[in-house]
Amino acid sequence: MSPAPAPPPASVGPPPPRPAVFLAWPRPAQLALALLLGLAILLLAFHSYSYSRWGSQPTQLEPGAVLAYRTDLNEASHAEFLQLPGVGESLADRLEDYRDEHGRFHRVEDLAEVRGVGPSTLKRLRSWVVVSSEKFAEDAHPSMDSGKPPRSSGAAPGPAKKAGKKGDSLAGPIDINRATLAQLQQLPDIGPRRAQAIVAERTKRPFLAVDELRRVPGIGAKRLETLRPFVTVGSEQVRMVDQ
Repeated sequence: MSPAPAPPPASVGPPPPRPAVFLAWPRPAQLALALLLGLAILLLAFHSYSYSRWGSQPTQLEPGAVLAYRTDLNEASHAEFLQLPGVGESLADRLEDYRDEHGRFHRVEDLAEVRGVGPSTLKRLRSWVVVSSEKFAEDAHPSMDSGKPPRSSGAAPGPAKKAGKKGDSLAGPIDINRATLAQLQQLPDIGPRRAQAIVAERTKRPFLAVDELRRVPGIGAKRLETLRPFVTVGSEQVRMVDQ
């Protein structure tokens, strides 16, 4: 008899998977890491808040220091007013309102006529601001910045001239539907910003009556009554001439 054939070798399957081993940090290390992450987040938040709150504020002046650049009260924008020390949104609005009403600042001392600007505020702002006429005078006489007092002309200084009211030079009411930007800026309480707003509003739809100036942002009931004697619309002007 022939020998029986050898049985086939048993098939070998894949080895069983090894159990996953997770190397967990000790709990004290986890707490320390969480604390460090929390502190980093707090520092970033504080830095962002500090930059947004104080980053745009001007630095403090050393006593006797002379600024190379000062803000012109007659040319400054709302954002430039906000760069002045102690000037927030409300005071910046009042500075613009004063300039719109009076046409311009004639002297830095005119700031005292703005509501909310007292002696201490005026003293703080004096080193940061200038008006156009004063700026030109300093350019023509740079020695004034050296601290030397100007020569006396022998005449006693006269009283300070107060800023004049706008609207006095108008020959009659102006048609708000036809007036140019320059003509609108002759009105009391109207400066470049509000004059442009009036033009933008009448471009959308012409004014049918003076009362429709209330459509313009920044012109409320009080400002409308200030403007009423100086403005008209075409149809109202015709009636006034006929009478």
